[in-house]
Amino acid sequence: MVFTLRWGLIGAGAITENFVKDILSDPVERHVFDVAHKVHAVSSRSKEKAQAFIDKSTGDAGKSIIAYGSYDELFADPDVDCVYIGIPHSLHYQVSLLALQAGKNVLCEKPFTINANQAKHLVRVAREKKVFFMEAMWTKFFPLTIALEKMIFEERILGPLRRVSSDLSYNFPRDARSRLYDPNLGGGSLLDLGIYTVTWAQIVCYNHPDNHRSKPSDLRSLILKSPLTGVDDMAVIVATWEKPHLMSVATCAMTVKGSPDCQVRIEGEDGYIILPVNSSHPEEIRVYMHGKEPVVYKFPIPGCGLFWEADSVARDIRDGKLEDDRHPLEQSIAVMEILDTVRAQNGLIYPQEIESTEE
Repeated sequence: MVFTLRWGLIGAGAITENFVKDILSDPVERHVFDVAHKVHAVSSRSKEKAQAFIDKSTGDAGKSIIAYGSYDELFADPDVDCVYIGIPHSLHYQVSLLALQAGKNVLCEKPFTINANQAKHLVRVAREKKVFFMEAMWTKFFPLTIALEKMIFEERILGPLRRVSSDLSYNFPRDARSRLYDPNLGGGSLLDLGIYTVTWAQIVCYNHPDNHRSKPSDLRSLILKSPLTGVDDMAVIVATWEKPHLMSVATCAMTVKGSPDCQVRIEGEDGYIILPVNSSHPEEIRVYMHGKEPVVYKFPIPGCGLFWEADSVARDIRDGKLEDDRHPLEQSIAVMEILDTVRAQNGLIYPQEIESTEE
């Protein structure tokens, strides 16, 4: 029997539009036969905006979707199985908290929160309420990522791993009015882009079988602040992982465009792997073994690629799980702690209104 998860969507922006288009696609097209998705309701800052989003983004399915003008109305709807939160990350903590306190399962976009303390509070509330909670780190759910982990950890094709470097950089317009440059919205490259490059360090180093989920032995960083608003234009994060004897280098920027040929590089004693553009959603693994011709494995992403994380959430909720095995809550907290350390080392502080917790 196919299990259908009924979603309530918070937000009417581009990421929510991509998410809804993906989950409304036919799961059989991606060889998924056990779960499906239904959008039950959408909530935005007004009922009119929610309805406009439904009309634009959901096609024929929109005829049965409810438009709400407040988040509380959606949280109170008993037919919403899981809430997807796709709003600016400066609001993730407050809105996730309301949803969890209302007893709803939640999938919240990345970054989870502004800081680790907020993430830890949300996790405690989720566990007290006994509801499912996950950060929407879609990259971890790609077939490419699963195949890569098998190559480097099970098959050990690179031999002992020694270093991973990852980058995600764009040349965005310099605009003090932009969300990316607004400190009140958690602007800067670190939370928007750096979370991906730190996640690749986590995939390779933190999850390394010899690391036993240990934190970095040492972590050092530099950021270059924007002269416009003081948020970070770019960041470099270097960490050593003593148990597996690994080093990670994570970089991000919003004033230069990264190289399309190498977004992630994983190096072992017997060779290396390159993931070309884009480190948030790569579609190709290039394997270079010493003394051999390179081999390329392609993993095309139909749609936007957001349905794989949604499928995993549906299975988790169907099976009564409160967190996901591929992206457990402690890993979201671990990444936020690294981002906190980088900000502390470089004096990057956001307004108290978005840094505080409600405990």
